[in-house]
Amino acid sequence: MVSPFATPANAADGYRRIFRLRLLALLPVSIAAVFNTGYQYLGAAGDNSTLVVNDLRARLATLLGASFDDPGVYDFIAAGLAHLVPVLLLALVTGGFWERIIAEQRQKPIESGFILIALLFTLLLPGAVPFFHVVYGMSFAILLGKGIFGGEGKTFISPALLGMALVQVSFPSAVGQHPLWEGLAGYAGSEAIALFDRGGAAALTAANIDPWSAFIGAVAGTMGTTSVLAVALGAALLLLNGVISWRLLSAQLIGLAVVASLFNLFGADTGAAMMPAYWHLLLGSFAFGAVFVACDPVASCCTNPGRWIQGFLVGALVVLIRVANSTHPDAVIPALLLGSILAPLIDHAVIAWNIRGRARRHV
Repeated sequence: MVSPFATPANAADGYRRIFRLRLLALLPVSIAAVFNTGYQYLGAAGDNSTLVVNDLRARLATLLGASFDDPGVYDFIAAGLAHLVPVLLLALVTGGFWERIIAEQRQKPIESGFILIALLFTLLLPGAVPFFHVVYGMSFAILLGKGIFGGEGKTFISPALLGMALVQVSFPSAVGQHPLWEGLAGYAGSEAIALFDRGGAAALTAANIDPWSAFIGAVAGTMGTTSVLAVALGAALLLLNGVISWRLLSAQLIGLAVVASLFNLFGADTGAAMMPAYWHLLLGSFAFGAVFVACDPVASCCTNPGRWIQGFLVGALVVLIRVANSTHPDAVIPALLLGSILAPLIDHAVIAWNIRGRARRHV
């Protein structure tokens, strides 16, 4: 964290350090995203070659030599790169375009934060996302999520989260005849939670989803959110360097576990109410969102009590929405959005409570 009493030079060095560490923490997630995206694509295409759409990504996969017949590690990587890299490059170009315009209007240098925003935004998307949606979401991420507030460190919400939320709301039924949409609930994320809601653990078993495959990320989902193992490696780096708050991260896990356990004990005997807490953690994008979005230093509570409250609220909301609304099975984006919006109010309430407490003690 950057001290509020730091000099401008020290503050700039601190922001650059945090920027580099967050990019480094996303490296294992990006590697897992490439591998699993290629694995899901080639697996689905191999089962039914008629699903293959002759688009830019399919042609790039072929150009890189990805084989649909008995694919191996190289084939998975090549197909994954063919899907992730074009989306990331388009997000970077879009973000850089708007950053250039903003910098010219303000007569200031271009801020490099759009690179991290573009990577986060890309990892939250499915591999088959239409390119127009990338431009649309990234434009809103930079203009409304960052530029309108004055630039880096001045917003109260993750720009990547805002861009993803607007894409999700604007194109709720965006599903194309592409193999990568197999097992996805549109932009909501993994269909696995909806599978459990309809058929319980047996439905996951029938879909070849087990805790180990979900932990390492060998399941369908948005590109960067499936591997809890990769997310955990990134989280360890950020925690060890003090970039994210262990209180906020722990509170999210506690909120998830407590509310899931309450539904298991007192909820209905069927549907997502019976989903154990470990499945809530392993399926969908909760782990990725908890570490890289909810714990964004500029989009979370600043007070320690506030971090406990915000984190518990986010974890609880994820389970509550998943149980109550099976048409939005992942629920992570709306839960994170609400948690970020409430963060300043939570901090205000905590500070006001402390001031009143001190006043009473000195009467």
